[in-house]
Amino acid sequence: MYLYLFVALFFAVYGGIGFYIGLRGAQWLAAVLPRPLPAAPYWVAITLLAAAFPLARAAAAWLPLWASEWLARIGAWWMATYVYLFPTLLLIDLVRLVARGVRLVAPGVLPEVNLVKGTGAAVLVAFAAVLLYGAWAARSPVITRHEVTIPKPAGPYRELNVVLVSDTHLGLIIGRDRLERLVADVNRLEPDMVLLAGDIIDDDFRPFLARDMAAALRGLHAPLGVYSVLGNHDAGAEDLPKFRAAMAEAGIHLLVDEWVAVDDAFYVVGRNDRSRRPAPLHAVLQGIDRSRPILLLDHQPDRLHEAVAAGVDLQVSGHTHRGQVWPGRLLTARIFEVDWGYLEKGGTQFVVSQGWGTWGPPIRVGSRSEIVQIRIRFEP
Repeated sequence: MYLYLFVALFFAVYGGIGFYIGLRGAQWLAAVLPRPLPAAPYWVAITLLAAAFPLARAAAAWLPLWASEWLARIGAWWMATYVYLFPTLLLIDLVRLVARGVRLVAPGVLPEVNLVKGTGAAVLVAFAAVLLYGAWAARSPVITRHEVTIPKPAGPYRELNVVLVSDTHLGLIIGRDRLERLVADVNRLEPDMVLLAGDIIDDDFRPFLARDMAAALRGLHAPLGVYSVLGNHDAGAEDLPKFRAAMAEAGIHLLVDEWVAVDDAFYVVGRNDRSRRPAPLHAVLQGIDRSRPILLLDHQPDRLHEAVAAGVDLQVSGHTHRGQVWPGRLLTARIFEVDWGYLEKGGTQFVVSQGWGTWGPPIRVGSRSEIVQIRIRFEP
């Protein structure tokens, strides 16, 4: 019952915001166009734009893949209007309302000036600039480097070059062409090992299979292997054997509440995402030699105390996107003890990536697409 109420409320708010944006757009167009805009085609277009993203998700099972991809991409760009255009228009209306109140209380203080044309044009130019910058920031990954020291022996290894990538969100919006560029970027760093911190897939497993993205991922070159964990968006993982087989075909060792000893020198542990009922960490680590370095992948960086209590040496995570679009980073900074970067806590070191891909709007403002390079030194 509560779920239905929540869904109804969500779509009511979502539809209301879309209607408000459409209404303000119609008013501006009426002011700048020489003749009235036909109302029916305009509102049909607004409705289709607003419905595109939810429809791509909800009707995926009945739509051909190409249709889902187009709807998802159109709808994702439209979602950016909710993030930036809606609050801007709301602020403008608030200023207009205050100005109207001032004129009523003190006639003559503020002149009557029609700024619809100029204000609308300025908002559109600013919005376009944000979209252009955001698209560039989302498609131009930076290399963030960290150096960590683990005071334990690791067999023959004194140093490792580890590349961390999180939140690729491969699917309807981020396709194989961009994945191939990511693989090339990672390989240029010549990693010993690659860690994928979850959300490889973006809610729809079909594009990964249909576009043979596994073939692209097999291009990753890492002598000590490519390891991954599940994230909250990894669709398909409900059928875990099938998902694991797909990852294996891509050359990825999927770790779900399990660990692997690499050359009997150190451990890579993969924890199941918190949305998937993970096992207690102390149970996952049973059988591990604590004198060896322990590297933990955990998609969400919100169980730091458990890693500290378990004696983990280094945990890598993603999930936060560092808010992805401003002011989202202000929220993630309050939710997570570390939403991006490096933290040392109780003898455990944490590295959190702001992610490589995007969810929803294919833009980043206040964050950057990121590949993380970690130099790990082992000192007995």
